[in-house]
Amino acid sequence: MTNAGGNRKALYIVGGVLLVVVLAAVSYVFFQKSPTASSSSATYTTQVKGAVVTAGKAAPATVDIYEDFLCPICGRFESKNGADIRQAIADGKIQVRYHPVAILNRATNPTGYSTRAANAAICAADAGKYAGYHDKLFAEQPEENSAGLTDQELVAKGTELGLTGSFSSCVTGHKHSAAVDAATAAAAKDTSLRAEGKGFGTPTVLVNGKRVDWSDSDWLTAVTK
Repeated sequence: MTNAGGNRKALYIVGGVLLVVVLAAVSYVFFQKSPTASSSSATYTTQVKGAVVTAGKAAPATVDIYEDFLCPICGRFESKNGADIRQAIADGKIQVRYHPVAILNRATNPTGYSTRAANAAICAADAGKYAGYHDKLFAEQPEENSAGLTDQELVAKGTELGLTGSFSSCVTGHKHSAAVDAATAAAAKDTSLRAEGKGFGTPTVLVNGKRVDWSDSDWLTAVTK
């Protein structure tokens, strides 16, 4: 009986030590990652012209980003680069011209989500909250061949960010939809936006007017160093 009790006590001690080690490891990882989490909160001012949302002030480098809010690759691009791009804008290292386009309108049922999402994003820019709304649309991105999000759901996502007033009527009235469709058609015809041997696709990234390989993990570092 004494040996059994001693064994149980030893197990309790070992278990307690392991728990302390695990908690310490988790705490270490959390605090190591916390600077990155805080940097992702960086925001920026915006100006709207047509279907282009310019983020940040004039800077040494101008970055153009063409993206479709339904495009899953665009979602991955934002997940990987979004926080660093926001920080570079806030630091005055780059100015970004966002081009929300609609090349995947036929990939939802009913069709047209890409245009409606782009319109809603520009409506958010009108209200001074493009950064948060842009990120939310990608973080909660619907799948291709789904119904997408309704206008009411797009409005609700803005309401969660504090968007009120004319934002709702801007979204439901499709204020910027014609501009988005015109900009999409223009981008599709612009040969400078095409990858070699391919048509226009998203995401497409330009730095100072020249296409860059955004799949290169160092592309932004090369721009901001």
